[in-house]
Amino acid sequence: MKVAVCTQDCLHVDAHFGWAAHLMLFDVSPEGSRFLRLVRCRGPLAAAGDAAKLEPRLRALRGCRLVLASAIAVEARARLRRLDAAAVASLAGQPVAGAIAAGQDALRRRPPRWLRLALQHDRRPPTPSAAAAGRRCAP
Repeated sequence: MKVAVCTQDCLHVDAHFGWAAHLMLFDVSPEGSRFLRLVRCRGPLAAAGDAAKLEPRLRALRGCRLVLASAIAVEARARLRRLDAAAVASLAGQPVAGAIAAGQDALRRRPPRWLRLALQHDRRPPTPSAAAAGRRCAP
């Protein structure tokens, strides 16, 4: 399962989705995790209500099923849902390694319903539009 972490310092889940300087992408399974890439977000990071800055972030997150952030606005959360991704703020402030380990632990045990649905979605054959290439958070 592809997981994104919104971060300022690349060490903690410490960024609001729209204000994140970086998006760290991981492949997470019950057996382990693998860092995929770091997406640097450019442009005005703290501009509240700037919907235009969401589009590049959403493009970079295609294929992600889980987005860990310290907070996320209602509009961004709804747009993530349309991409079949769930936003989670309950791990805010946690070290990235600990948050990823918590995801692995949830996968090993009985995952919550929303996570089971995301996993079922991942078992479907990928569509051509879901192919992810290296992207930046800049238009």
